[in-house]
Amino acid sequence: MPASIPKLDDLLLNSQLESSQLAQISTELNEIATAIAALTQIDRVELARTAQDLQIESIVSDWLDDWSLDRPAKYKHFTIQQIRALVTIFNQLAGQSQATIRQHLNYWHQTIEYEQLPIQSPALADYINNFITIYQARFGRDTHSFETLSTIALNLLLGLLFYSSPNGHHRLWTALLQRSHRPIVPPTAS
Repeated sequence: MPASIPKLDDLLLNSQLESSQLAQISTELNEIATAIAALTQIDRVELARTAQDLQIESIVSDWLDDWSLDRPAKYKHFTIQQIRALVTIFNQLAGQSQATIRQHLNYWHQTIEYEQLPIQSPALADYINNFITIYQARFGRDTHSFETLSTIALNLLLGLLFYSSPNGHHRLWTALLQRSHRPIVPPTAS
């Protein structure tokens, strides 16, 4: 690993995180990875290439070994250094997909404008269906209803826009830390 990776060095932590906070952040990062994969069809090889380009592959090698779109996630808790590295990777991938993210958000806006369901847009339907398929393979089939998973997918799509900016790594890091300090409210099952 190089002596200094500017984006990793930007991500400061003022206090230690508890195990429950690390677990919450780890779950959220896996959901973000699922959203990116659903949108871009990225695979483990491309994820590894991005990590290698950022010179942080060794930090996330365990997570990369576990990453698969079609089997349950085994890797449950990340270290602070792994969280920093994944934040950097997801910022890079979201930045590379910014035009696609914006296009899908535009489709979502159009469905709202025309009082349609998001799944009535073919591109959004593909994204949502891809997200649900990957999510259920990685987290379990009976975790949430279709409506809940659709909402999660769309909220993550919106989040990806913010994380795709040049300072998106800092935005994501800050959001993860802030949300980890809030009590966990499970989504309602429909």
